[in-house]
Amino acid sequence: MTVNELLAQLRTEMTGDVAKDIEHLHAVAEDLVNEENADELTAAVADFAFGIMPEDVRGKMEDMTMIDGRRMDLVFRDALQLVNQRKNHEAEKLLKAISDKLAKYYEGENPKYFSFRNPFEYHMYRYYFPNDTDFDRAPFDFSHFLTLYGYVLLENKDVPAAEAALDRAVKFNPVSADARFELAEICKFGSNMKKLLSVNIDTLRYCTSADRIARALANMGYYCYVMQDFYSAAVFYFESIRFQPSQAVEFELQDVLRRMKTFGQKFTPPTHGQTIDVYEKYGIQPPPNNDLVNLAVTLAQSAKDYRRTDLEALFNRVAFDLTNDPHFKEEMERIAAETREQNENG
Repeated sequence: MTVNELLAQLRTEMTGDVAKDIEHLHAVAEDLVNEENADELTAAVADFAFGIMPEDVRGKMEDMTMIDGRRMDLVFRDALQLVNQRKNHEAEKLLKAISDKLAKYYEGENPKYFSFRNPFEYHMYRYYFPNDTDFDRAPFDFSHFLTLYGYVLLENKDVPAAEAALDRAVKFNPVSADARFELAEICKFGSNMKKLLSVNIDTLRYCTSADRIARALANMGYYCYVMQDFYSAAVFYFESIRFQPSQAVEFELQDVLRRMKTFGQKFTPPTHGQTIDVYEKYGIQPPPNNDLVNLAVTLAQSAKDYRRTDLEALFNRVAFDLTNDPHFKEEMERIAAETREQNENG
């Protein structure tokens, strides 16, 4: 979709009720995240939204979302480019400006702002926290902004500030694993094993794909290795590789096995029962999280009933990513085929 096509579509969808129209534009922006030119399209939606606001509301929104006359997401994009160029000190200045803006306008108790990346994360939050309904949608992905800020601060050796930024990132998206992975790196860097264990267990609860599960399990392997529970470390590394093969994790596993050998310990691929015992030792539900699998299946069926093929495809994707069950892949292929046929037939 081109920007001109999108804008033409948006003009036909406006009702004149600014509040409803802005809410609709938020939903449109979320639906565009998988488009090839998503950044360009979402920027166009944001500009369109500014254009329909009354002047007083527009002024307030500019205060809340602009930095030196530029939209916050564009400043973030510049910061990300600097990080990719390894110019972390320059990136830190831009990210601090974003951080200060968030602290000023978006981090009070009422209302809370959340930046869920997709509808499944929204439903995850509603599942885990059913009584919490008093929150608003953040205009941009603030959790992602602060996660990068935390990463840059850690690279610049400001560990306390990095940890604080990442704690804030988690608050903006309580069901995302990404900020927690960066928190885990800070725990490793600072040898805070108690918090690392807590972060790892918390992260596994919210992992929605095999690569995330594998990373969380590798972090558990690291924790156990440092705590000299070598057998458990080997099992967690073994499990991590089972979810996603990784040469780096294989090296870590081999190192553990060498350490075990020096202590006269032997290791063979664990049985299912032995693996479960290790999970239970640390109070961990073996992944994938069945609660999330069941939630994805339920949501997919509901989306199908309401003929929301876009959501049906998303929820089947989550179920497949969690389980690798070919049934969900077949459903995704069916939906894609039906969508192609509908597009061809106008």
